[in-house]
Amino acid sequence: MFKKVAIEQLSVGMYVEAVAESKAGGSATKVIQKGIIKSTETIEKLGKLGISSLIIDTAKSIGDNQQPTTHPAASPRVKKTRSFSDKLNDAQAMYLRAKELQAQAMDNIYEGKSLNLEGFVELSDEFVDSLFDDPDALLCVSMMKNKDDYLLEHSINVALLLGAFAGYLKMPEKDVKSLILGGFLHDIGKVKIADEILKKPGRLTPEEYQVMQRHVEYGEAAVEGLQGLPDIARQVMLQHHEKLNGNGYPRGLDKDSISLYGKMAAIADCYDAITSTRCYKDGEVSGRAFKILLNDSGSHFDAGLVGKFIKCIGVYPVGTVVALKSGRLGIVLRRNKQNPLRPLVRVFYNLRHKHYIEAKEVDLSRAYEDDEIEKSMRGESLDIDVPKYFKEFLFS
Repeated sequence: MFKKVAIEQLSVGMYVEAVAESKAGGSATKVIQKGIIKSTETIEKLGKLGISSLIIDTAKSIGDNQQPTTHPAASPRVKKTRSFSDKLNDAQAMYLRAKELQAQAMDNIYEGKSLNLEGFVELSDEFVDSLFDDPDALLCVSMMKNKDDYLLEHSINVALLLGAFAGYLKMPEKDVKSLILGGFLHDIGKVKIADEILKKPGRLTPEEYQVMQRHVEYGEAAVEGLQGLPDIARQVMLQHHEKLNGNGYPRGLDKDSISLYGKMAAIADCYDAITSTRCYKDGEVSGRAFKILLNDSGSHFDAGLVGKFIKCIGVYPVGTVVALKSGRLGIVLRRNKQNPLRPLVRVFYNLRHKHYIEAKEVDLSRAYEDDEIEKSMRGESLDIDVPKYFKEFLFS
């Protein structure tokens, strides 16, 4: 669907089809290329060219600029009144069931048996319910990563990241479920890749990289002929390693050929891979992952979607270990959507004097609170039992 948009109303994520009106006449029209607006700088340049309005294709626009009328929104949900710790306990139980189902699915694929799609569909429904009720609960549980279970947990984490992201973009519930399902299955073909390649600590050789790329092909074969698998889920499986510049795999698709769902999956897949600790490397903090995504925007990832993904996840996700200006160490309990830099934190350790302190909540959003976050930290880099306090603070 096309609509005319004034230059003052233009925003990042809109897809420009053509110039509608220009003070410079035809000269400005000739220099405009079709495509997604990736930055505010682009909008400023268009204004300087004398362009006063453009034709926008809402069907190709992303995020909040996508045309909503083609997919009726789901009925508003009534959020359940429960404590966050109760939601966390439910989310943890759900996450453990997901790991069991994922392990069984991988065993079946390895042995040449059929995939139990019904189990994943049911679990996708449960994930949607939890994410719509409170996305922080499952996102928090996903941060309690076990480096020895990376292959299992990565697929689950990508599924819930996609679900949270789709919910943030206000996609229809049906599409949210399909994205979650695709996340569960996106790396199912890796069970066919040898461990010496999957867990190799250094850079893969060109030959090993070619072998690794085949996991997409193996995954596609595993779901071939599978009844009831939505097309969106298939796109997640097939396109999560494609790049906008056409240098991705398996098909080398360019930015115009990669679906919105494939672009979302590429971001979620990369983010979890960067922030996860594995047997051969430590995970990075979320801020570092965001920088990598931003640096690779335009070439690998869709810039508009990356910006929205960062807003969705938040600067300091629940469960993030943070160092405060006062020298105290804490864990983020609740995000602050109005002021993302000032969440609710529970402090429990003094970094300067290296001893535990009485745990207490610090609401950094309060006007009288002059403490602030200096940086987020990896729990593995500290000589203290962060997982113990993580569970104690968040699940009690």
